[in-house]
Amino acid sequence: MTRSGRIVLLAAALSSAAGLRLQNTAPAGQPPESGIIGRLTAETHAQAVACGRIGPACSVTPYQSCPDNGEYAARIATPFSRVASNVNDAILTGRRPNAMTPGAANRWGVGIFVYPAENSTKSAAIQRAELRREGRTIQPTTSTVGPLTVKNADGSTRQLARGFFAFPAEAFAPTSDVTVVFVGSSGETTCTLERTRLATLR
Repeated sequence: MTRSGRIVLLAAALSSAAGLRLQNTAPAGQPPESGIIGRLTAETHAQAVACGRIGPACSVTPYQSCPDNGEYAARIATPFSRVASNVNDAILTGRRPNAMTPGAANRWGVGIFVYPAENSTKSAAIQRAELRREGRTIQPTTSTVGPLTVKNADGSTRQLARGFFAFPAEAFAPTSDVTVVFVGSSGETTCTLERTRLATLR
C-alpha cells in the first residue's frame, strides 16, 4: 500500500477515536476568511476529485509540510487533500475511485500526519507536535500516536511511532510563517512553513 493509502486508513482510525471537527465555520458555498482552510462544499469536492485524478503533483506534493529531514516525514491533512489523495491512491493502485463524501472529509478536520522518515537510519518515533507562530505556541486540539514497525536495510526491524495532530484551521492561516515542532525519541526538530506556501493550501 502506498504512503497516501496508509495515511487515509490512519485518518479513518484516528478521527473515529478522536471525534475531530473542523474549526472553520464559513457558510457553505462561501470562501473562508483570510485564507483559512475551508470546509468542502459540493463545488470544492468536485475540484478535489479532479485534483486527485491529476496525480500526486496536485493531491500529495503541496501538502508535504516539511522536507524529509531524516527523522520524520509529515503531511498536512485538510478536507480537500483527503479527498484528492484518496482518489489519487485509488487510481495508482488500480481501484475504482470512490471519493469520500464532503461530510466525512470535513469531520476529520485539519492537522498534520507524522511518520518516521523512510529509508533513514535517523528515523525517529514521534511523541508530540506543536506549532509556533508570531511569538506564541499552539498545542494540538487532539493528539493520537500509535506504534509502527519499521524495517531496516539489513532486514531487522525497529519499533517506532506515527501520529496525527489536529489543530484549528486558523493555525495555518497565511498571515505569517509557521514553525512545526516535532518532539520524539531523538529530541526536538523543527521546520518552517512559509506563509506563501500556506496560502496555496486548500
